[in-house]
Amino acid sequence: MNIQKLKRNRTFMTVLQGLLLLVILSTLFSVCINLLVTGFSDDVSALNEQIASEQAGDGDGHEQKAAESLEVLNEATAELEQYRSETGSLKLLAVIMYAAFALLFLLKALITRDSWRLNQFRYGIGCLFFAACATGFLFADPVTARILAVSFHAAALAVDHVFSIVRNHKVRNVIPRVLFILILLVITAYAFVLGGSIALLCLLFFTVPRIFYYIAQIAFSRIKMDVLRKIVRKTYAAEILFGMLMLIVAFSIVLPQFESGIPSFEDALWYCFAIVTTIGFGDFTAVTLPGRIISVVLGLYGIIVVALVTSIIVNFYNETKNTADPDETETAEQ
Repeated sequence: MNIQKLKRNRTFMTVLQGLLLLVILSTLFSVCINLLVTGFSDDVSALNEQIASEQAGDGDGHEQKAAESLEVLNEATAELEQYRSETGSLKLLAVIMYAAFALLFLLKALITRDSWRLNQFRYGIGCLFFAACATGFLFADPVTARILAVSFHAAALAVDHVFSIVRNHKVRNVIPRVLFILILLVITAYAFVLGGSIALLCLLFFTVPRIFYYIAQIAFSRIKMDVLRKIVRKTYAAEILFGMLMLIVAFSIVLPQFESGIPSFEDALWYCFAIVTTIGFGDFTAVTLPGRIISVVLGLYGIIVVALVTSIIVNFYNETKNTADPDETETAEQ
């Protein structure tokens, strides 16, 4: 096969994958908003029933409560209509999202150059499951469509993890994937028992990291990701960064005790993140002596750790990036 033609095809496929991922990402968040709106609608209906029961009661107290509840209902209804107008139809967004998922997995099944042949079946099965999700939203009623989407979407993720377990039997790979499959089973059962809106929302939440992983693969397509993962494990970079994360959390718990300008744990966490990354947004500042000491310690620790981990990973990668890759050699020879 002509190498230049192969490079052009790979560039086209990469661009196509990137476009599909952008479609998935944009529609996914819109679908999540719509699902939240659906749950919000249920709350409004329950509030409406509460108003009706309070209006049926006697006395001025009930009338006052009913008037207050009616005001809350009016505000909620206005907010609901605003969200609906901004996000569009859940059915249309879900069909677009799952159709893009199906096309993405079909594309991966067609262009995969992995020597492990089962990868084609892995992506092919995922394509079929996501196509079934889109079909469910097209032809089924909303409640049934959401339950079917949860079932097929969970099945697609579970199959993907099963294939990963088959390929890699190491305990550090098997245990988290088995736990994730159990979580998928719980979410699916929850959908059948209590409805699909919240279950589908949880499932989409678990899907977001995988989407960002695919985007990272495209963004760093010139980097050998397997080599990078091995380097991270070999240099204990993950453990070092986890230790830094624990230190950030610990300081975030302590800081609100001294700093009145950093009142909550969330604000302290944001402040510590800005210190470690040396971004320095300036929205929060430490004014007490303990707070400034913590800031200095955390800042120095962050500079040292980030610089150390980055240099180690880059050096190891430069030493190992020229290792022969059988798949790339085979592709170039064709």
